[in-house]
Amino acid sequence: MLSNRIQKIYRRIGLITCSSVFLLFLLGGLVRATGSGMGCPDWPRCFGLVAPPTCDCDLPPNYQHVFLEKRLKKVERFSAFLEKVGMEQQAERLRKDPSIRVPEKFNLTKAWIEYINRVFGVLSGIFSLAWFLWAWLKKDLKPYRLWVTIGFIFLVINAWFGSIVVATNLVPGIVSLHFLFSFICLFAFIYGLHQQKPFRWINNSDEDIKPIGVWIIWATIWLIVTLGTWAREETEMLRVSHSLIAPGEKILDLRAMGFSFIIHRFLPAGIWLFAAYFLRKQSKFEGMHYGSPWFWIFVVSTLQICLGAVQVVYVLPIWSQTLHIVFGSALLTLSFIWALSEQSAQKVDY
Repeated sequence: MLSNRIQKIYRRIGLITCSSVFLLFLLGGLVRATGSGMGCPDWPRCFGLVAPPTCDCDLPPNYQHVFLEKRLKKVERFSAFLEKVGMEQQAERLRKDPSIRVPEKFNLTKAWIEYINRVFGVLSGIFSLAWFLWAWLKKDLKPYRLWVTIGFIFLVINAWFGSIVVATNLVPGIVSLHFLFSFICLFAFIYGLHQQKPFRWINNSDEDIKPIGVWIIWATIWLIVTLGTWAREETEMLRVSHSLIAPGEKILDLRAMGFSFIIHRFLPAGIWLFAAYFLRKQSKFEGMHYGSPWFWIFVVSTLQICLGAVQVVYVLPIWSQTLHIVFGSALLTLSFIWALSEQSAQKVDY
C-alpha cells in the first residue's frame, strides 16, 4: 500500500510538472508575439525589483544606462564562455551585434507579460524540484530517476539560458535555442512518466503504421517546429530592416524569407495529407474514432495550416502568433506521446 501511494504521488507531481512546463509554451508564445522579451531588461529581477514598477517614475533617471551596463557585462561573460568552448566566431559576432547596446525603455504592459512568464517559470522549477527530490528520496522510485534528473538539469540550464536571452537582447539564434531546450526538458519529463506507467493511446487500432513510422512523424514535426522558430527570428530581422511587408502589397513578404521558411510552410501539408489518408481509412472500416491519434494530428495540423495562412495574410497578428506556437507545441507533444504509446504496445504484443 505504501509503495502504491509513493507511485501515485510520483505520477501526480510529474503530471503537474509537465503541465506547468507546457503552460510556459503559451506564455512564451505571448511574450514573443507581443515583443515583451525585453520587458524586464535584467534577470531574475525586473528593473532591479521583485515585481515590475508601476511606472518609470519609480526608477532612477539613468535606469537605462544602469541596466545596459549590467547587460554588457553579462554578454562579455557569455562571450568568454563561448570562446572557451571553441565558438570564437559566435562570440565575436555577439560582441559586435549593435542591438546589444540598445537601452530598453520601461513599458508597463510588456514588463508584466514578461514578469508573469517568469513567475510561472519559477513555479515549474519548484514543481520539478519537488519531483526530482521525491524520485531520489524514495527507494521504490529508483528505476525512474534518470529521466526526471535529465529533465530537471535541462530545466535549470534553460533557466540560465533565459537570462542569456535577456542579456543578449533577443539576438537571433539564442531565442530559438531557449525554445527548443524547453522541448528537451518536457520530453525528458514525459518519458519519466512513461517509464513508471507506459502511455497507451485509447482507440488506436491502426495496425498499418509501425512505431518507427510514428517516430518519423514526430521527428518531422520537430523539424517543422524548429524551422518555424527560425522563421520567427527572420521576421524580426525583416521588421528591423522595414522589409516585413511585400512591396505594393499588404501581406508578409514571402520572397524575403529564407529557404527554411519554404520547408516550414509546405512540409505541414505532408503531415496533413498523411493524417487525412489514415483517418479516412480507419473511419471507413471502423467508424470515426475521435480518440484516434490520427484524428487529433489531422485536427491540430488543420488549425496550424490555417493559422499559418493568417500569419502571412494579416502579417503576424499577436493572437495568431500565440496560438500558432501553442498548437505547434501541442502537435509535437501529442506525436511524442503517441510514439511512446506505439512503442510500448509493440513490446506488450511481443
